[in-house]
Amino acid sequence: MAHASRSHTPTPITEPAPVLSTPETAFRRQPPFLMWYDDNPKTPVARKITEAIEAYKARFPGVQPTLVLVNEAEVTTIEGITVRAMPTVSRNTYWVGQIV
Repeated sequence: MAHASRSHTPTPITEPAPVLSTPETAFRRQPPFLMWYDDNPKTPVARKITEAIEAYKARFPGVQPTLVLVNEAEVTTIEGITVRAMPTVSRNTYWVGQIV
């Protein structure tokens, strides 16, 4: 059984649109991360991380990295940077970013 076509007139909206920047709906943008890969066995891990940090600074001028995510076997100490072991990070891979 066929129905007759009815034209539909849209109902005008009389209420103001919601503001998207209220504290309830606002969100902070995640700082960028840079993935650095260096599988040279002759380069010490600390130097690889330092090079990754320098690449981050060159890629994101004015942004100071504070965090490097590394494989559990590659944890080391870098002054001024938190080096955190992550089981999901592959060896020779370094994720440089910021602590939020």
